[in-house]
Amino acid sequence: MLPRMSPPVRWIVILFSVIVVYLYYSDFSTTLLRRNKDAHTYLGELEYVRLLLKSKNVGSDIEYASRTIRYIPDAAERKSITSVHETLFPQLFTKISLSEKTALPASKLLDLHVKQSPRLDEIDATSLLFGVSTTFERFHDARTSPVNEWSRWLTDGNGKSNGAGLVLALLNSSTSDIEFATQQLATAGINATVIPSNVELDMPGRYVDLVNMLYHHPTKNLRKWFVLIDDDTFFPYMHELQRTLSVYNPSLPYYIGTFTERMDWMLSNHAPFAYGGGGIFMSLPTMKQISEAPCLKKNEDGTYFLNADQGDRLLYNCIHEYTNIRLTHLPLLHQLDQFGDPSGFYESGRQPLSLHHYKSWHRFSPEPSHLVSDACGEDCVLQRFRFADEYILTNGYSLAHYPHGMNFDPELMEHTFEAGDKNNVDLEETVFSYAFGQLRPDLTKTGQKKSWELIGARREGPGRVKQVYFLHRDDDRWRSEGEIPSDLDSVVVLNWVP
Repeated sequence: MLPRMSPPVRWIVILFSVIVVYLYYSDFSTTLLRRNKDAHTYLGELEYVRLLLKSKNVGSDIEYASRTIRYIPDAAERKSITSVHETLFPQLFTKISLSEKTALPASKLLDLHVKQSPRLDEIDATSLLFGVSTTFERFHDARTSPVNEWSRWLTDGNGKSNGAGLVLALLNSSTSDIEFATQQLATAGINATVIPSNVELDMPGRYVDLVNMLYHHPTKNLRKWFVLIDDDTFFPYMHELQRTLSVYNPSLPYYIGTFTERMDWMLSNHAPFAYGGGGIFMSLPTMKQISEAPCLKKNEDGTYFLNADQGDRLLYNCIHEYTNIRLTHLPLLHQLDQFGDPSGFYESGRQPLSLHHYKSWHRFSPEPSHLVSDACGEDCVLQRFRFADEYILTNGYSLAHYPHGMNFDPELMEHTFEAGDKNNVDLEETVFSYAFGQLRPDLTKTGQKKSWELIGARREGPGRVKQVYFLHRDDDRWRSEGEIPSDLDSVVVLNWVP
């Protein structure tokens, strides 16, 4: 028989147990990352850059260039690419040692003209109610948690809701899991209703069941559009999204969405249905008809009567079978069903209303990329600027230099991504042509392009954002065969000011 613990020891054990539980539910790693991110705001410029480079295992000696960009919101439109008749870097890159510096070199001022567009705290998204089904594990895991990304399009950027609502259905969740998720979303400023998923339903069923959840939500009469999304769907332009939707009358039955970008998958599916990752937008009359239809009816063998193994396909089959509603195609929404390097898409100058698969099929960090909208407005995100010294800035994504000039049409998308079958040349050349048009050749390993990628961004006051772009000296994507690599890593700092 074990000896009984004394009261002090017992309380120590209890306290330790409470701490362990807290660290699990607060996701200790995420908490530390959040604290570090918040601390970035208070670091000096030099310390901030040092910290970012340390995360990339970069030493003290670097090549460095910077520019302070004063944005002037008087442009008539957001062009695919804006020509700037000045050099981006009148002073060439300089070699510096961060360990020997007390401050980074000063940067010169450059005026850029942009179209006036709202910042997050100027957007009212009350007309939208979103629904998403995922697992508690994905919600809680720092690698897949969508909270940071959601806070960029479901809040005002300052911890308050922008009016949009979210219904989050969590699979494999306990009561404490639901409470934790509810609190985490509330802390982020997201107006969310968190409920457990119906464990008796499979994945397609849980997806379609979101329609019933949204339709019976107590705020439904405040909404114009009800939107089904995946947990890795991102909306970069909430104001532009609502402006685009405003051409449709929400009192009529609408089912709005986009196809996959892959022509081969469209043909093999034999149905023009909206893909869920790009966002599926429905009006209240549509929601009513779906909620009253037997969408989840099953055969004796357990398969769906409507014969579908994916949620978005089951939704389409239900709409097609039991209503007269047909899809309204909105190609500005994007499923992003391509693999590999996504830079050709993000550097194309387009203004995609939705993004998807950025944590799985390809890698992209929407949160720091989107932060520049806190300065020059949402239209600035992914906007391209071409400078006289052969640089193209894709704002919030990359800075590309073309040392031998631009002997290509920048209006054509660069073919950096793939369909997943490199041995099938015809497939790779044609499969994306419906969605993206003619693609131009990939410039990696040609020596004709060098690209600095965004590794961090922070707000530095009202209307002020700092961006840090980075090019690793060992990145062989930007060297031609036999080209000698640089002996230093390269850093560019851009300061956006009003």
